[in-house]
Amino acid sequence: MKLLLLLSLFLSLSLFGASKDISNEQLKVLNTVREIAKTIPDAKGNTYEDTMSAICLTESSADKNLVSNLHKNFPVTKASFGVMQVQVQTVRHIATQVKDLKWVLSLSNAEIAKHLLSDTEFSARIATYYFVMLKNSREDYMRSVSGYNGGMVNLPYYKRVMHNLEDIKELTKEKKLS
Repeated sequence: MKLLLLLSLFLSLSLFGASKDISNEQLKVLNTVREIAKTIPDAKGNTYEDTMSAICLTESSADKNLVSNLHKNFPVTKASFGVMQVQVQTVRHIATQVKDLKWVLSLSNAEIAKHLLSDTEFSARIATYYFVMLKNSREDYMRSVSGYNGGMVNLPYYKRVMHNLEDIKELTKEKKLS
């Protein structure tokens, strides 16, 4: 009986522990991502604020890891930046597709990287447009999420996002996210 009680306590702590470990700064970032995602629907009118929040947690721990794959002799266009871990070349691609982002095409790679690193709204907007483009073209949710991290089927990445999605739903239920 005691073992069952301890196991039950451990499971409840592990299920809900992540939501208690999130700082106010991370909650602010996640809420910003959510607000941006609510303004960018797919072709069917659906928005993906929960998904984009889960991707933000997966990619940068909501503002804890802002640079990825930036190494000596590695081009800046291949590195990922910001709360959504977006590549410069992805920003350029999205800017060619979205009228309101055409201004980005005149920026240098370094300027785009700076925007991704310093502007949560910019990073979230680019990432959400990218995800919505994936969703519109792939239809399948799993392949759309997988595509965010490169590939048609990236099951390990998809599982991490789905795990974080559960934390996002818990944070929303706790009214820590809008």
